[in-house]
Amino acid sequence: MPPAGIDELRRKLNALDLIGMKVVPLNGLPLFRGPCVMEKAFFPGGNGLFHGSVASIPVEGTLVLGSNFGCVADFIEDESLVRLDETVTSDTWKGLRRMLQPETRIKLDNCFFTNAWPFLHEGKSNLTKGLIPVWLADRRLMQKCIWFFKETLSIIRPKLIVALGTGSPAFLGQIWPKELGPWVGNSVPSMDEKTIQEINFDGMSLVCTAITHPSHSNSWRRRPPYRGTEGEIKLLLEAAFRAGLGQ
Repeated sequence: MPPAGIDELRRKLNALDLIGMKVVPLNGLPLFRGPCVMEKAFFPGGNGLFHGSVASIPVEGTLVLGSNFGCVADFIEDESLVRLDETVTSDTWKGLRRMLQPETRIKLDNCFFTNAWPFLHEGKSNLTKGLIPVWLADRRLMQKCIWFFKETLSIIRPKLIVALGTGSPAFLGQIWPKELGPWVGNSVPSMDEKTIQEINFDGMSLVCTAITHPSHSNSWRRRPPYRGTEGEIKLLLEAAFRAGLGQ
């Protein structure tokens, strides 16, 4: 049984009308009509918690934002899940374990892991490079996903947002164009235009930062002093300090 806040988020997501948007809502698949069946994975496929259903929603912790959950072929076979514990098997999680080291003050069990576009996409490739510009340009889809993301913030109430890759920072750039407008460029150079930014939302003070995707890091493309894995760990440490984590 997922924690109460996660269950509420799932109800809100299931009520979101994504029909005709050329995406694959998880609630439209037979196996997702009941409670979430993935024990440990990014929301919405999983509960978004490192320790799965036994965990509690982190209070004033970190929200880790990916792009989308993945492609249908990677997860669904004969209406059954082919993965159960993402935290052990996927390259994304292996990279996160490497990046979110103790010295960054960002603890895996104090994070909520979710996606900007909370659905699956069709096909056999999990690469979304060509899809993200389409999603960003789809005004109706963006309105619905932004609404859901703001609902997520209101429930999770994080102190820090860490966006992964270039797509999720571009998503955030559309929500807060004044503060994060350069991120809309959907590229590694655009991420370097704003490395750490404070945001005010619904009475909350949030700190936003972005790192290259941990599954296939392009961190060598970053500008100093945040170039390479060590540089991005430095960036996470500084962002966590600004957010008041681990103090």
